[in-house]
Amino acid sequence: MRKNSLLLEILKVKYLSNKEVVLDEHDIEETNLESKRSSRKNAWLWYSYDMADTFFSQSVISLAFTPFVLLMGVSMEWDYPKVFIVMSIFMAGSNLLIALMGPILGAISDKAGKRKSAVLISAGIMVTATALITVWVNFWWTCFLFVIANFCYQAGRMFYDAQIPFITETESRGFMQAIGGALAAFGSIIAIAVSIIVALPSLFGPHTSVSTGIWEVATNKLGPITVEVINGNIWMRPIDFGGLRYLFVISSVIIILISIPYLFHKEVENPPKESISPKEYVKSSLVSFKTSLKEIVSDKNSWLFFLAWFFITDAANTTILYMVPVVSTVGGAALTGMTNYIILAGIIFSVFFGIIVGRLMNRLGPKNLFMAVGGSWFIALTIFILSGLQIGSVTIPVGLIWLGAIFIGVGFGGIWIVGRQFIMVLAPPSKLAQYGGFQKIAGRVSAIVSPLLFGLMIYVSQSLGLANAMRVALGSLLFLFTVGVVIASFIVDPHKRYLQGERAPYKGIYDK
Repeated sequence: MRKNSLLLEILKVKYLSNKEVVLDEHDIEETNLESKRSSRKNAWLWYSYDMADTFFSQSVISLAFTPFVLLMGVSMEWDYPKVFIVMSIFMAGSNLLIALMGPILGAISDKAGKRKSAVLISAGIMVTATALITVWVNFWWTCFLFVIANFCYQAGRMFYDAQIPFITETESRGFMQAIGGALAAFGSIIAIAVSIIVALPSLFGPHTSVSTGIWEVATNKLGPITVEVINGNIWMRPIDFGGLRYLFVISSVIIILISIPYLFHKEVENPPKESISPKEYVKSSLVSFKTSLKEIVSDKNSWLFFLAWFFITDAANTTILYMVPVVSTVGGAALTGMTNYIILAGIIFSVFFGIIVGRLMNRLGPKNLFMAVGGSWFIALTIFILSGLQIGSVTIPVGLIWLGAIFIGVGFGGIWIVGRQFIMVLAPPSKLAQYGGFQKIAGRVSAIVSPLLFGLMIYVSQSLGLANAMRVALGSLLFLFTVGVVIASFIVDPHKRYLQGERAPYKGIYDK
């Protein structure tokens, strides 16, 4: 205590002389938990998991699971909207689990003072469940295992994000996230490349195209076939899963290989000083969880951020989840075979803009950047809705989708970096993982609502005979982005005070 008091007096003199904030004992106690230096080697080892779980998101969630389940649903003679609804329910169930369990798991992690082991356990279960999908081509088996894999992916991501203050010093965190975000994008690039290679005729071959053009399923001696109308012509083709089935197990192996360097990084651990029983340990974590919940409810900035995060990530996650059928449907025959390349273009741009966002973090703060990336998603969806749309005698060029991919890259490259920084600013370091858990509540509850809303919009639009069901569904996401950006505009950004060493809660932040 005497040492802390002396340090407090030194800091008071320093910050008062600069006419800046005065740190109190709470700030010192919280920052004492954090890393006081940055190691470039340690950071590069830590980055590897960011690349690995981004690979999972792109390869398994976007490129493999969605088309695989859609084709299995069609092969069971379900219509397209029904498959979307059922698939969305499973996705919602997985997100509900992480929404319910995230803050509690985060509280346990914070109490343990160790986050690396939690990441490794989550990742181990994730890759195992993912690999097992390849074993059996069955709709229910795939959905059940995906629920487990997605839950562990989200939990691992939460623990991983909470490591940042325990890996690097305050001033370096924005730049570190910029590099990490750029490298993470390479995980998506690798995923696209693997998907293209697996689909080569010399390997497993391409799968049947998934789009709302699939309007009927028949069964003959060759098995289920799809009947599609393309440019007014009727095409009958056997349903072929191609490399989709094997993409799951291949992705699991690649995730393990990419993650190997992560095993050797070090974080600042802060386990409890006193040994307690597992029962008391869990009880203590639940008490901490309840305390954090009260703090969030009473802090205007916190609940405004979580509410804005709900709407923006709601739309962002759904866009990512359904990117393949969206591009296939909106692009139509004009962009046949170009889906992976369009997505790849967006990912390449996300590398550059991720670095830019991280570099601008200290200067602009998370609030301004949060609103900017939300606006980028808004522009991207607007372009996707309009591309190829016929208005009277005028048809908007479908090639605009490539421009939309650029704005998707801007949004994708920045949204997660900004979200992590906001949590670091709003949460005391001793409660970082559980605040990340509450962030998961906002993000995962939104991920429950949005896929169901998206599927419902497609179902209603097709039931009404509308020709642009996918565009109508995208319009619902556009509305969500707008609401999120408006809410974020009311946040009072404490980022400058955070850079000066102060930690939440920030005294007098709402005083005018």
